[in-house]
Amino acid sequence: MIKNKTMDMTTGPFLKKILLFSLPIIFSSVLQLFFNAADIAIVGKLSIDGDFAVSAVGCSASLINAIISLAVGLSNGASVVVSQCVGARNDKKIKDAVHTAMSISVICGVFLGVVGFVLATPLLILIGTPNEVLPLAQLYMRIYFAGLPVQMIYNFGSSILRAIGDTVRPLIYLALAGVLNVGLNIFFVSAFNMSVDGVALATVISQGVSAVLVVIHMLRQDNACRLFFKELGIKAKMLKQILYVGIPAGLNGIIFSFSNTIMQSTINSFGPYAMAGSAAANSIAAFVLMPMNAIHHASSNFIGQNTGAKKLEQIKKLTKLMCRIVTVIGIIMSMIVVVLRRDLISIYTNSQEAIRFGVIHLLVICIPYFVCGVNDVMVGCTRGMGTAVAPMLVSLICICGFRLVWLLGFFPYIKTVIASVDIQYAVLFLSYVLSWSIALIFQTLVYNNTYKKLKIKFA
Repeated sequence: MIKNKTMDMTTGPFLKKILLFSLPIIFSSVLQLFFNAADIAIVGKLSIDGDFAVSAVGCSASLINAIISLAVGLSNGASVVVSQCVGARNDKKIKDAVHTAMSISVICGVFLGVVGFVLATPLLILIGTPNEVLPLAQLYMRIYFAGLPVQMIYNFGSSILRAIGDTVRPLIYLALAGVLNVGLNIFFVSAFNMSVDGVALATVISQGVSAVLVVIHMLRQDNACRLFFKELGIKAKMLKQILYVGIPAGLNGIIFSFSNTIMQSTINSFGPYAMAGSAAANSIAAFVLMPMNAIHHASSNFIGQNTGAKKLEQIKKLTKLMCRIVTVIGIIMSMIVVVLRRDLISIYTNSQEAIRFGVIHLLVICIPYFVCGVNDVMVGCTRGMGTAVAPMLVSLICICGFRLVWLLGFFPYIKTVIASVDIQYAVLFLSYVLSWSIALIFQTLVYNNTYKKLKIKFA
């Protein structure tokens, strides 16, 4: 048996525990982003398709995220449910939640993998992917979705481990798989003269390795989260709880991805160089978002355990603390990116046109990025208390709805009155900043209302 590193999130010191919980997730996220950046950089610098290959990977990302968002949301729902059971010290419910969640991971992985594989071409055409990029994007998406089941197994398994406070092992498994991914990227692209197909194949193989490692660990645990193949199956009560939190979280992700897909379609209208610059900028901006996202994960798990333990006063203290942490992280990371913007974009592409578009993208969204981080923390805290529908509705209206109005209504008018392509491109990304700010106001109201209801429930 392996003794697990678990964490009691219902007792202090909370700053230390939040950092101990979040740092491995931050390192995991940064590693993943480095590996993703390596995918783009290797295919852009070494493959014969160059910027077209970078554009293919970039425009595929929004569609991939849209399709797998439901499964990612369900994994978040599983994490919240397991953390609440851990806080309540109920081993039977923990066991049922774990085996139900892992069963869901396989079902979702297979189903969404088939959907993504079949719909790859029509979806790429729908968002206006240029003809010179379409074949590469189609090939990348189909290989990626063929390997989706193993990615879902890793995602659900790591979410369960995070629910009990073990964030170190998912980091180790990701690091091993990531190093393999980079090595395979170089091998396939250089030795076999492959393009996006080599990058996608390397991703699938490395994700398979991480899935195997997390399953082996779960089979050898010595706590209630231990996995038994013979116990796999759907427990109706746990399925209901996971779906109650997970479906709204998944729909929330789909909403974001849908608005990002509309954004990608608009970016595509600026041409392949804008697509390449945007793909590079998105990869860099993710280095700012992901450390903040680690605090978002911490928020749902810490609040989930304290909700299960019925420690309401600590929920308020934890929420304020995590909002302060995410603000500091967001500001520091954003300033680094802004200062180094041109050098960072140059890592991905040699094209001066692509670099110009990428720099504009970064300048608009990075400076106020901490607002997005605080908004995510408020959503995580609200979900940790067991409410998921209201945050989803706020995102639907304030983020997706606002961006759609901006992109389909306001932005076309801007293009008719402003001749400068650079200013047009900047105004395009301003919709992100405004939507985060509006959503934060309403997410805070939802959080306060949820807390009041929980206080009445536990009175």
